[in-house]
Amino acid sequence: MTTTNKGNKALKVKREPGENGTSLTDDELVSMSVRELNQHLRGLTKEEILQLKQRRRTLKNRGYAASCRVKRVTQKEELERQKADLQQEVEKLANENASMKVELDALRSKYEALQSFARTVARGPAPPIGNTNTATVALGNARGPLASVIGKVGTTSVITIVKSKTDARS
Repeated sequence: MTTTNKGNKALKVKREPGENGTSLTDDELVSMSVRELNQHLRGLTKEEILQLKQRRRTLKNRGYAASCRVKRVTQKEELERQKADLQQEVEKLANENASMKVELDALRSKYEALQSFARTVARGPAPPIGNTNTATVALGNARGPLASVIGKVGTTSVITIVKSKTDARS
């Protein structure tokens, strides 16, 4: 609606909401650039400009909040996936560690048996030097404390120990 005042020669324009293209959809309001918005706001009252700018700011903030929520959910899912992967790796390493402990205990037990046998051999009469077959036969016919140890340790190990003890004495 336009009125002309001849007294002060100014043209006053009264705009009703929705007049002159002031009705914008939310999508249009958010997606337009500041320059486009300013062009669209020309000729509107200060109150209408403030309302449109406030509406635009509210809509933009909603969009930012929504994108933050999506980002937070995505990050949470990624962290949960990483957590599951790390838990699997921890479980795998724990199993490997347990397996190695069992192996270590077996090796420690073999080592202690060999040490015990070596101490027993060192206390007893020395086997003949130079002939390993004789040493094996002598150990194979052993009686007493030596016989119980020989049953626990293989002959190959015994020969190795006897050889190393013999080499150490010379």
